[in-house]
Amino acid sequence: MAGLDDLLSEGASAPSAPGLGGDIGGLGGSDNKDLMADARMALSGNWGMAVLGHLLYIALMMSFSIFVGSAVLFVTFTSAASGTDATSATTAMNSAANLIELLVSGAFIVGFMGFFLGIAQESEARLDLLFVGFQRFWKSFVVYFFFSLMVMLLLLLLIVPGIMAALAFSMAFFVIADDEDCGPFEALGRSKEMMKGNKWKFFCLHWRFFGWALLCTILPIGWLWLVPYMQTSFAKFYEDVK
Repeated sequence: MAGLDDLLSEGASAPSAPGLGGDIGGLGGSDNKDLMADARMALSGNWGMAVLGHLLYIALMMSFSIFVGSAVLFVTFTSAASGTDATSATTAMNSAANLIELLVSGAFIVGFMGFFLGIAQESEARLDLLFVGFQRFWKSFVVYFFFSLMVMLLLLLLIVPGIMAALAFSMAFFVIADDEDCGPFEALGRSKEMMKGNKWKFFCLHWRFFGWALLCTILPIGWLWLVPYMQTSFAKFYEDVK
């Protein structure tokens, strides 16, 4: 099992070759354009469910935000009406809301990745996979916490090490969704190994969607289809390098 010091060393070390890939070994076998073609094939006949899953994910996130926001407002108004210190109550409630958000974000992300991983692996959209992160709640939380912590710490040092850390550990959420027996630090370590020599390739895969993303800024409804296409492509990338 990888230790935190070993994991941090990935982002802190300088690349030994041009680009974000660092070492050139361990490249995935398929070109990015082929992974995108595979994603389109997997989505064929599943576009409706993929968009529905994306919408359900958005609805869940919005419902959570509305619930937390409403709780903060309720405490503020109740404190003001009762003559108590509303500022202190609001501050405490905001802190609690931030803590709750920290706790559940990993589960939401793992579920989102798991949903599109199901499409990539089985060409089948299963809405129940959106909740797989909650079935592996603490693993999802630990991966999200240390992923965010490592990226934040490395971004404070330099931009490039932070980007490299984000790319190096980006597969950890897929690993948790894919393997119920995998621990959080093992998932981070496995992601680090997968991404050796593949960080630049994954970076380039993101940029292949840049033109579509610009178009979606003009026609925002296009995000409903672009995000499933992107996430299924990323899931195909994971399948290629795991």
